[in-house]
Amino acid sequence: MGANTSSVNLIDLDFFNHKANLKNYLRNQKQYKDYDFDGSTMSVMLDMLAYHTGHESFYTNMLMTEAWLDTAQVRGSVVSHAKELNYTPRSAKSAKATVKVEFEATSENQPYVIPKGTTFSAVVKNSNFNFSTYEPITISSANTSFEFETDIYEGIYVEDTYVFRQESEEIPIFRLRNKNADTDSLTVTVYTDGSTNSQSYTYSKTLLDLDAQSQVYFLQADSNEYYGIYFGDNVLGKKPSEYSTIVLSYRLSSGPIADNALRFIPNFDPTGNISELTGTVDVTTVAASRGGANVETKESIRHYAPLAFQVQERTVAARDYEVALQEEFPEISAAYAYGGEVLTPPKYGRVYVAVDISNVTGLPESRKRDYENFLNPRKPFGIFPTVVAPEYSYLSFDLLVRYNVNKTKVSPATISNLITSTVLAYRDLELNDFNVVFRNSTLNKDILESDISIVSTTMDISLYKRVNVIRGVTQNFEMNYNLSLRNDLPPKAKQHPETDAWTLTSSPFTFRGLNCIYEDDGNGFIRLMQVGDGLKTTIFNVGNINYDTGKVQMNNVLVDTYSGEGIKFYVKTQDKDIAVVDNSILSIESDEINISVETLRI
Repeated sequence: MGANTSSVNLIDLDFFNHKANLKNYLRNQKQYKDYDFDGSTMSVMLDMLAYHTGHESFYTNMLMTEAWLDTAQVRGSVVSHAKELNYTPRSAKSAKATVKVEFEATSENQPYVIPKGTTFSAVVKNSNFNFSTYEPITISSANTSFEFETDIYEGIYVEDTYVFRQESEEIPIFRLRNKNADTDSLTVTVYTDGSTNSQSYTYSKTLLDLDAQSQVYFLQADSNEYYGIYFGDNVLGKKPSEYSTIVLSYRLSSGPIADNALRFIPNFDPTGNISELTGTVDVTTVAASRGGANVETKESIRHYAPLAFQVQERTVAARDYEVALQEEFPEISAAYAYGGEVLTPPKYGRVYVAVDISNVTGLPESRKRDYENFLNPRKPFGIFPTVVAPEYSYLSFDLLVRYNVNKTKVSPATISNLITSTVLAYRDLELNDFNVVFRNSTLNKDILESDISIVSTTMDISLYKRVNVIRGVTQNFEMNYNLSLRNDLPPKAKQHPETDAWTLTSSPFTFRGLNCIYEDDGNGFIRLMQVGDGLKTTIFNVGNINYDTGKVQMNNVLVDTYSGEGIKFYVKTQDKDIAVVDNSILSIESDEINISVETLRI
């Protein structure tokens, strides 16, 4: 009689289920009909067989799991699959800052030379960091005042030295001995036959245009977050001669914890060995440190390796610009590319890329230059990429939450904090990106499920933009919310209660000593309103609003003072689900989550 396989689960890896299946099989054999499998040495044999079956099943399952990029769990497997797609996982990245250095000196022995690797000290959150110059700097002056501006990168430079030998392996690999090496800073120098004359080898990502004399090296990642380099074979790339000395110089990075350094102290005398300083060395921070990153994670490799394979180191389609930038610069949290032909008026031959940087509002000019310099060699002929800052739109919430105190012991303040955390979690998961949609029902569901005691929630939602209005200067500007706004409110009188509903309003500011806001009148005009004694009183019209398109035009705006980074312009949308398009990012700021909590006993 054969095995009873009617209940066998072929994907079950459980030890006891394997053993039960073996017993069931043996019990169906005539010679074992009355055998006691649990009270004999046969039980030990069944344990061994079940263990072996489980082990082999698990091994086979993991073997097949690791065979594919989408399912691999071991970093070595993910890196190996990425290598098949010609993708090199990103190393750790040093934070970059820009400083201006000024000093007075006798100028007797100028020009002064600041060597590569000269350091500045900085403190970020009570941790000390060294920032280094990435190239030698030569300084001269027609008088005794000297200054220079330079980029500096977090980390110090180290060197690994090897001897080129080909006896043990056909293509020798030379490993960078530090896990936190920033491969962007790597320089490879070859000294042949004990000579002091060096040859510099440059990094190549491709075999195109290489011949036997091309002095290039190739980079690859190991399974354990280390990196290594190798050379060509005298067919594609020049191979160093036997016993050449290989020097690998690179910078050690601390990753993102060195971001936001604002003050730098020089650890050197800019005049060199002979001190000619006649005063102190003053350092001004032009741009705070940004762009530090840890070595690329498995999930990031899994995401970007196929996309990078599609891009193939060129930018043709709009998506190529987005992928190329996010692959190269880990601080970019979102990117959106679009052609200049969609603008009014159109700008043909241009590609615009809106870039959002993590934990930064706006786009520093230094980073913009870095991104454009990276894109220029990869663009098609006749196309000019321009990196721009995104437009930001934000949601403001007035939430009324009711919860049953008979189902929980927590206080209203705890419930309020829980709701705030839920809203911010929704933001991090669903928003903070281009072309996203806020779903009212989804957030409402998340709030109701955040605690069993919450009975109901009511949300009043506004959309707003922040405008950095120049104080004391008359100006015109436009805003476009790119969606339909409420147009069902009755027109308001020139003087009306503060509680009257609105489609557009602003945060408060002062104008000629008066407390004021901007507000629409229900007929498509925007008015400057004085606020006080529970009333809003019209001063004069300052613009108009198109309720169908969400376009706002403001004219002759003059503001004395306001608090914060700008004046907020709030609007009520026609639809409770709010979408942003083009180069706009939708987000939520924690100070615009206003929560009222009511207790119930039911």
